[in-house]
Amino acid sequence: MADPLALRVLTAEGLALEDQAVSVIAPGELGYLGMLRNHAPLVTTLAPGLLTWRRSGGQTQRRRIGAGLLEVAHNQVTILTDAVAEAPAAPDLTGIRYLRVSDTGKP
Repeated sequence: MADPLALRVLTAEGLALEDQAVSVIAPGELGYLGMLRNHAPLVTTLAPGLLTWRRSGGQTQRRRIGAGLLEVAHNQVTILTDAVAEAPAAPDLTGIRYLRVSDTGKP
């Protein structure tokens, strides 16, 4: 597997999160943006939303973040934000049955 990205999230109180990731998805002002290793240098504003990253072992991590700034440079993603909070776990959809549009309401 490729070397991971370094992910750092900073608030006014200091370092809130530091991890390694193979991919990062952040809530940009104009929509979500994704970053992989060797991403072009970038500085952009962030909207409040869900920060998601995947570790090299395949585990997905999530945090809610407030508005802020994101910088990508030299395989490091740095986020400056006003708030970081635990995000709810992704729902387990294994037991849900889907209906086709043509179904007549019978399960």
